Amino acid sequence: MTRREATGGPDPELVALAGRLLDTLDEFADEIASAIEARVAFYSTHSVVSAEDLRLSVRGNTEYVLRSLREDQFADVAAARTTGALRAEQGVPLSVVMAAFRILFSQIWHSLVLHARARRQVSNQALVDAASDLWSAHDTFAEEMAAAHRETTMTLVLRNEGERSALVGALLEGRPLGETSVWDVADVLRLPKRGPFVVVAAESVQLAQEALPGIENRLRVQRIGSAWRLTPDAQIGIVRFGNDTDMRPLTSTLRASARSRIGISPPYLALTETAVALRFARIALASTVAGTPHVTMFDDFPLAVAAVSAPDAMARVRQAVLGPILDLPAEQCKVLLDTLAAWRDSGGSASDAAGVLFCHPNTVRHRLRRIESATGRSLSDPKATAEILIALEAALLEIARRPPSPALGRGRRRAGDGVEQGRDVGVVE
Repeated sequence: MTRREATGGPDPELVALAGRLLDTLDEFADEIASAIEARVAFYSTHSVVSAEDLRLSVRGNTEYVLRSLREDQFADVAAARTTGALRAEQGVPLSVVMAAFRILFSQIWHSLVLHARARRQVSNQALVDAASDLWSAHDTFAEEMAAAHRETTMTLVLRNEGERSALVGALLEGRPLGETSVWDVADVLRLPKRGPFVVVAAESVQLAQEALPGIENRLRVQRIGSAWRLTPDAQIGIVRFGNDTDMRPLTSTLRASARSRIGISPPYLALTETAVALRFARIALASTVAGTPHVTMFDDFPLAVAAVSAPDAMARVRQAVLGPILDLPAEQCKVLLDTLAAWRDSGGSASDAAGVLFCHPNTVRHRLRRIESATGRSLSDPKATAEILIALEAALLEIARRPPSPALGRGRRRAGDGVEQGRDVGVVE
């Protein structure tokens, strides 16, 4: 259907005027392009769109508009969509392209009016009708251009995020980068070329679910750059924190967002060290009891990370050092391990540990002597203490991994058994 059939059609003289503008299309397009460059600062201050590129785009869109007027057809929007997609690829903001389109249509209208007045053969009503047709075409062109711009922008975002994710994966897996330099990788990831970096591993609550939704934007607000990748069991990020020593903005943001366990690697300087840092971050994550939102830095808990870094070896250490205690009835085992943990967390003070455990300090001392007797190691010997404490970490992690059960120890409780056979309270050295 023609526009004439739909709307009654434009004045024949306006159709003729559109034809005359088409006859001088190249000069007319140059005139419009110059107006756009003069009135939209982006085109004169940025080099992403060359003068020739702008002129060709203006020519194509102007031709489609004038042909729709001359041939009495609804406008073909192919040129508008081409312009929208191209400008999105060039990184031109949509608002800038919209401004250029407004100028293009106003220039077409201005030229039609000038020609109409010069010939004095076009009625005012015909001009009003032409204005309606022209700005209706503007709305159609602008909508199609904007739609193409948004579609292309989304495609580019997804492509860029895919490339970023792939590069993050390559770094995390320690794969060779081929001809791509580390500097190129940093550019794509929008990270500085040099650290300090850390790797953050956040455990997914559900399979392939982001543990820290929106974390990249929240860190960006803190002026902390990062790049992330989602794996089936974790969300993993390479993070560049600003200050060489102060990681508090990073850790506080992570704690505010944490819904699960989070491990942070020690700082490192070169992106090529990322794979090793990931291993440390995962160890730090695993050193925390599952199901508890907690941020653990590898360097802050060396005993805990050591206990999970070599599971087979730690199982052997746990049994070799604490086996006699782990073989006790469940309640006795739990009380002795809790006492040892409280003593450790209290800096080796029996009095402070007693306050945590709500018992007499002598009770704590008696339990510690029992631990020494069972293990054959003295807590006054630094080497023996280190062995006991690392075995304790391994034991506590193993217990935390078990499903809830009344039997925390390995042995069976006998009727009448007490933790200290009736000597648990009020023991005097």
